[in-house]
Amino acid sequence: MLARSEAVATQVKQQMGLELRDLSKHFIVRTDRGNAVVRAAEKVNLEIPEGQTIALVGESGCGKTTIAKLVLMLERPTSGAVTFDGKSLSEMSRHEIKNYRRQVQAVFQDPYASLNPRLTVRRIITEPILAHYKRDRATLNARVAELLEIVGLPPTAADLYPHEFSGGQRQRIAIARALALEPRIIILDEPTSALDVSIRAQVLNLLMDIQEKFGLTYLLIAHDLALVEHLAARVVVLYLGSVVECGESEQIFTAPKHPYTQALLDAVPRPDPDYMPKAAEGFDDTGSALDPPSGCKFHPRCPHAMPICTSENPSLITLADGRNAACHLLSARPALQE
Repeated sequence: MLARSEAVATQVKQQMGLELRDLSKHFIVRTDRGNAVVRAAEKVNLEIPEGQTIALVGESGCGKTTIAKLVLMLERPTSGAVTFDGKSLSEMSRHEIKNYRRQVQAVFQDPYASLNPRLTVRRIITEPILAHYKRDRATLNARVAELLEIVGLPPTAADLYPHEFSGGQRQRIAIARALALEPRIIILDEPTSALDVSIRAQVLNLLMDIQEKFGLTYLLIAHDLALVEHLAARVVVLYLGSVVECGESEQIFTAPKHPYTQALLDAVPRPDPDYMPKAAEGFDDTGSALDPPSGCKFHPRCPHAMPICTSENPSLITLADGRNAACHLLSARPALQE
């Protein structure tokens, strides 16, 4: 009986959290030659474990923001599914959808644009609460004061407007708003890129403290690879809407396997005038999701491209160290997996 209970508990635990299953999103756009399809996300599979930080990285246009919009239900998938606690969002009732929206919140890139300039901080923070619950004024004021304290702002900030704060303080207000409904998952869309360098570390440390205190799960979207290396437990590398490599943060940053990941890391500026990047040579030829090449999408830019790369799209395989990568080079030469 005890073994059966443990098995049921394990099964329930495995279903908990957010998961992307063969998730695809295509957009129809008009061109000079007629309508065309932009494959912004293509059969993305991803598990986001409870309490961890998963980072999506890649160049602009690789599908990071599209995936975030699909998770936030700002876009509807063309195929595949986003599941929460084992249930697809498309199969949820209105009540379940409302609960999902409460459980999944977001902190956006630009605090100057994400906060309504006509509302006080008190109104900004209490809006999501009032959308889900009935609360009296005293309870709301107490909650606002609590959230401001969590993000390091004084209680007097509640009666001020966004323009009266610095960029870092505005991002703290955005974080307080995201925490208002006690979510389990927060989407972080470039949370520090619009801030001064001197403020970024403060906001980063705040996010880490909040995650540890409340057991939050983060889905991080970032171009700043130093931020990703510091904050994320796992990294998912996207290229033109497809996952090309996925693994533990330390694996990705110390020994990248996919040529695109290698070039991406090699393109990061380094304080060494004698350093000559090799993997990133000729890396300015950005691919297009509107007209991707046949076979492997990265092959026109890959220094290791083989004939098979031009005709056959590589599958995502599991390497010896447990990470996943999609590259014919790794399939053809298993020794590279070590």
